[in-house]
Amino acid sequence: MVLTEINVDDLNKLMHLRIERLIHLFASSLPSCLIHIDAEHTLSVHCPQSEIVDDLLDELEDLCNHAWLILGVSKIALYFGQEEILSTNTYYR
Repeated sequence: MVLTEINVDDLNKLMHLRIERLIHLFASSLPSCLIHIDAEHTLSVHCPQSEIVDDLLDELEDLCNHAWLILGVSKIALYFGQEEILSTNTYYR
């Protein structure tokens, strides 16, 4: 059996699907947010409304667990406007 190599497009598609999975799990809050993962494996969530930040803070433990399991990120940063509201690790050793 010959296995094909995974290229950059494949990796981008896989990451997009993982992000979509996380958004689906937090359907009441994440769909309206801008989501970005940087090179340091930090998930940045830019919220357009303060109520969404409040909702995500209420679900923070679940968000951290799912972001770590699904995306493999080590930190989450929540933003409202240009201000960072919270930065936390996704898992605890």
